[in-house]
Amino acid sequence: MIRFFAALCKTTLESLSDDDTFNVSTTRFNPNTRRCPKCGTKGKLSYHSKYTRDVVSINDNDIVESKVSPPRYECGSCVRTHALLPANIIPYSPYSLRFKLTVLIAYFERGCTVVEICGRFGIAVSTLYEWKRWFLEHKALWLGALADLKTLPLAFARNLLTSTRLGHELHDFFSRFSYSFMQTHRSKATRAHPP
Repeated sequence: MIRFFAALCKTTLESLSDDDTFNVSTTRFNPNTRRCPKCGTKGKLSYHSKYTRDVVSINDNDIVESKVSPPRYECGSCVRTHALLPANIIPYSPYSLRFKLTVLIAYFERGCTVVEICGRFGIAVSTLYEWKRWFLEHKALWLGALADLKTLPLAFARNLLTSTRLGHELHDFFSRFSYSFMQTHRSKATRAHPP
């Protein structure tokens, strides 16, 4: 899997829809300048195919279900194929990063009950608690123990939605831990070599 963070480097999650961010990312991606995430060879990636996946996002407080077609690239050196996923798409999850953060912000604001939040966003209560657990765990990894204690979850989630450095920050998290922020699937994404 190739993670692409550049589309979020000078914008925020609030600025573009998830579909727009996906489209910008896939058009800006230059396989000739990237390394294969598996073998590390630079400049050997070529377009191979694409596949379709569902994305559940939120745009202007409306839940948006769409399909995107991430391109797959094949490495000419190790002959492995890798899907290109922009930073706003979480590997192995149909829910976008913006959607998960919006749900968690509603939870941490404590403005309504868990059942009301889950009904509003169309998710199970167990799903909300799983996202909360992963969010808090990843927040602690991201910030370190001392900063984690000083930073409220609500403030951290809101900051992520409005940060103009989000692409850099998500890339840093991925580089440090070899999986994406809020990725809940047990298999870790392949660690990308620096460009």
